[in-house]
Amino acid sequence: MSIKAAAPTALIVAALALVGDYTNLSGKSSSSSTRESMVEKPTLSDLQRVITGLTKGWQELDTVFSRNITSLASSTTFDDERFLRNIELLKATRQLEDDLRKAQVPLALTDDHEALRRAVAKVRTRLATIDSLYKQFFSRPEEFESKLSPSALRDLAKHTSHRLRELT
Repeated sequence: MSIKAAAPTALIVAALALVGDYTNLSGKSSSSSTRESMVEKPTLSDLQRVITGLTKGWQELDTVFSRNITSLASSTTFDDERFLRNIELLKATRQLEDDLRKAQVPLALTDDHEALRRAVAKVRTRLATIDSLYKQFFSRPEEFESKLSPSALRDLAKHTSHRLRELT
């Protein structure tokens, strides 16, 4: 697996670990094993730096998936491996969003945590868009009778495609 392909998984794992660190910071850890007590508990500033780094990583991932949408929109080939990988990432990202939403965030980290949640949500939206584009390979478009001329329909399709590229 390439570094680029591993990046989303690493960001998901890191964000899940962050949720665990919130619990460690508040001292609500249910386990008190000797080994765990030897590890230093994170400080607020440590967690703030981690959140900032994670947010930046998710924003970079958003840019990558945005480019993927653009290339996939004009693609005529179906890639099974990427399709399946996207499904896995979409499910994992949705689960992460749920975990981040349920996390007991220290008050001092609320704004940073919300910025991270927004970045993750943007990536999830990109992944859902990619999923939708892939699923279009499986569906046959419905045909409708129209009184528009073929050239007018082509112009409409070009205009719509152009606007979609501007939006992504």
